[in-house]
Amino acid sequence: MAGVTQPKVSRVDPLRLTEWARTGRIRIPHFQRSYVWDASDAERLFDSILRGYPIGNLLMWRKPAPAAEITVGELQIEAPEHSDALWVVDGQQRLTTLIGALTASEETVDRRFRIFFDLQAEKFVSAPHSQRPREHWLPVWVAQDNRRLIAWQRDRPWLTETQYDLCDTVGTAIRTYEIPMYEIEGDDEKALTEIFDRMNTFGKSLKRSEIFRALHSGPLDVQPSDLDALRERITALDFGDFAEQTLMQSVMAVRGGKVDRDFRHEFKSDEDRRASFATTEKALRIVVEYLHEYAGIPHIRLLPYALFIPVLTRYAALFGSPEGRAAELLRRWIWRGSAVGAAPQGNTVALRRNASAVYGDPAASAGRLLEILPLGGEHWSPDLTQTALNRAQAKLNVLGLLSAKPVLLAPTRGRDGTHYPAGTRLDRTRLLNEMLDSGSSPLLPILTGDRTIASRLVHPAMELPPWTVICETTGEAELLSHCLDKKSVHALEWGDDDFIPHRTKLAESTIARHVQRMALWGFPDGPELESWFEA
Repeated sequence: MAGVTQPKVSRVDPLRLTEWARTGRIRIPHFQRSYVWDASDAERLFDSILRGYPIGNLLMWRKPAPAAEITVGELQIEAPEHSDALWVVDGQQRLTTLIGALTASEETVDRRFRIFFDLQAEKFVSAPHSQRPREHWLPVWVAQDNRRLIAWQRDRPWLTETQYDLCDTVGTAIRTYEIPMYEIEGDDEKALTEIFDRMNTFGKSLKRSEIFRALHSGPLDVQPSDLDALRERITALDFGDFAEQTLMQSVMAVRGGKVDRDFRHEFKSDEDRRASFATTEKALRIVVEYLHEYAGIPHIRLLPYALFIPVLTRYAALFGSPEGRAAELLRRWIWRGSAVGAAPQGNTVALRRNASAVYGDPAASAGRLLEILPLGGEHWSPDLTQTALNRAQAKLNVLGLLSAKPVLLAPTRGRDGTHYPAGTRLDRTRLLNEMLDSGSSPLLPILTGDRTIASRLVHPAMELPPWTVICETTGEAELLSHCLDKKSVHALEWGDDDFIPHRTKLAESTIARHVQRMALWGFPDGPELESWFEA
């Protein structure tokens, strides 16, 4: 077996990395785990670049690569064959972030690549696709190009001299920052492993077994099937794992007609297939952002009905991101459908009816979806006996408890080793997603004798019994974030039978208020009043 060459050490700037990505020279192997950084990680990376702080090294394996369709961030290209491609061994998260952000545009959906420098607050920020960037937010994909930066500044004559200087500072930092890159060649796995172990010290590290299983297996030079690739790219959005059936239905919904028709003979040509999957992927990215940012669904396991996904994907493919009145009506449709049952006649019939209602006008489409729902939602109330996440009502219960912004009652660590102190808001950590990604329940029992939501917390496991931690918690705000008050804690501490009835009332009212706030039963569902006066 041939050895490994002594690593060639060089320094490379972000623009050179972007150029290599655009030409298909950089290749990211088909890892089991994909892009896992969140928006705050991306903001921190660019802040380090601006300040000149080290961001770690890159470890690249130089070896041939075939012609292929490749994706880095949201950049998708038809890459030609390369005899000296650079396969990423260590540094995938940083590379994906840099390339994704520097090749972004106004059309980019993934928040992790929509990075701006706030000229007023003097810091990097990110924004979802649905949020219009502020005029004083300089996009990093503009800052990297001197001509585009000058044009951007020219359109803003109100910028101060200090802000002009800041623009130049940000642009110069991005263009000139140098990243150490170790380039190796050969196939001695032992030597490669040793190099990897000594360098893999930055960020959310990959296990060496994941690295070398990907690098030495057959799929390195073979593209996965379209559905596998689509699933991987959407799962990388940190919204959970999408079922293959949901993805197939989404592709068919985008193409129109019966959503449940035979998928195998659908496409007329490879070009037709590629175009359909590209359109579906972009629409799914919009759907994930809408569900997370506007509809209040943080993870696919908490989405009460899977049929919402293909219907929303069709909507996004036709109309783009939901906005204004249409966005509001769609949110009502999701939450009302979740409460009363979005598929009273079965999933297949409901999927056909709902998908076929999306056409023509965005708001009118959302209105037609609302009209399909069963009546009677005004009388809905939470069913606190539902705690298993294979039931829609249990998901509503968890979402209702999350609306109280629960905090950690005891310190804990994430799977990547991050320490979270007590008092940290759960929605500001990755802990909820880690629990849901693993398939475990996010509900932690307080008492073993009661099986209802009244005896459950949305909380990671604790070292001490939960009832002990609750009784030792003195902060009123921390307790209220879990639908607890002094009376319920006192009853729990003394073993009083009043604990369950009292917390039942607190949890029930919290869940009911949240569902009503999102579903808005009793409010008119027609067009906005302003539209009545339009010519």
